[in-house]
Amino acid sequence: MVSLRNYDNLFLFILIIPIINVVSSLATPFFPGILNPGIIRGILLSLFLGWYMLSKYKSSIITLPTILFSIYLFVLCWFSAEQSTSLYIYNKVVITSLMFVVGFQTFNQPDKFFWLLRIIMVSLFIMELYFLYSNFSGLGRKTYLDDSVLFGESGVNLTKAMVIFLLIVPIFLRVETNQRLKMIVLVLFFLGILIVFLGMKRSAILAMGFGFLIYVLLTPYKSRLIQFLPVVLIIVLVASPFYLPIIEKRFESRQQRVSMSYKQLQESETEGRMLEVQFTVEESLDAGIDRLLFGFDIFLKKDFKGHKRMLHVDYMNMLGGAGVIGLFFFVFIYFKIFQLANRIRKKLGNHIQVNEMFATLCALLGVQAFLSIGGTMQGVNLRGYILFLLGALLSMSIFYLQQQIEKHEVN
Repeated sequence: MVSLRNYDNLFLFILIIPIINVVSSLATPFFPGILNPGIIRGILLSLFLGWYMLSKYKSSIITLPTILFSIYLFVLCWFSAEQSTSLYIYNKVVITSLMFVVGFQTFNQPDKFFWLLRIIMVSLFIMELYFLYSNFSGLGRKTYLDDSVLFGESGVNLTKAMVIFLLIVPIFLRVETNQRLKMIVLVLFFLGILIVFLGMKRSAILAMGFGFLIYVLLTPYKSRLIQFLPVVLIIVLVASPFYLPIIEKRFESRQQRVSMSYKQLQESETEGRMLEVQFTVEESLDAGIDRLLFGFDIFLKKDFKGHKRMLHVDYMNMLGGAGVIGLFFFVFIYFKIFQLANRIRKKLGNHIQVNEMFATLCALLGVQAFLSIGGTMQGVNLRGYILFLLGALLSMSIFYLQQQIEKHEVN
């Protein structure tokens, strides 16, 4: 393993981007105004990515859709009724989109990838430490009318990011050689899963379940997971008296909050996603061909039967604001990542590392699919974390493919 002291400052900065995002997100509620860490982080990443794309970007067929997508959205912003608002949100979208490019170009060697996995575990530790501190200190706001569990000032959205990092734990355990660190991360893993359930955030729980289901189906370590399953079940059963009453109480509070009428859902900014899909599809189909293809007023609130609301669902955000073309680009980026990873997996056959990376990559794609229902384009964290990791996983798969090709050429 190469020491961090042997890497340049550029790599070290890119390496800590996940930590920068986590810390700034957790600290933002405590520093309103000009000292807001979220704003500082946005300016820092914008300047860095501008410089990086001008001086370090290397054209690639796999990153080209991301570049075209970013350019397309930028052009649409200038046709918006509120250009400043559209450009402000566009800046967040382009930051997350370019995280794929940075991850793909940076983590192209095993040692670099190893350090990325460790940084992700550090980020997970920071989140869980924040959760524990919040509950022991009583710092934070109640969620879903219940104050039995606190999630700090960030709220339950913390669990969405936690799901992404939890999916990286299995591949970290395969790569990590330090046994003490492995044990620490195992504790973080089970604690993280419990925190996600305590959050009662439907999108986070469904995303985690779907992501791990995909991983279990695709990982080459199925037999080991099956052997480990009885131990997990015993731990869950023994610990159930401690967490089940809390989960039950929070579930009841959640039910009280979301038992809303159709009219209430229409008027709600947070619980109206089902209507958002219906109205956006209807409006796109009823509008002219130009709006169907290109959308209108990208990233702005849309008028749903006299009620203005932001489009939260990523797919509707693209369809309504960027049209069918924007929606196509959004989905196509993930499709191309899957397609190339799958092609590499088939070429290398039983390559254990590549198969494990493919399982993790597909799990992350599954998580993105679910989180996009709740929305990931209005911030720089969730979609940014996923694309950053997808870029690294894909780059490492290419590394092993090239290594295999070179080995055959020598022989």
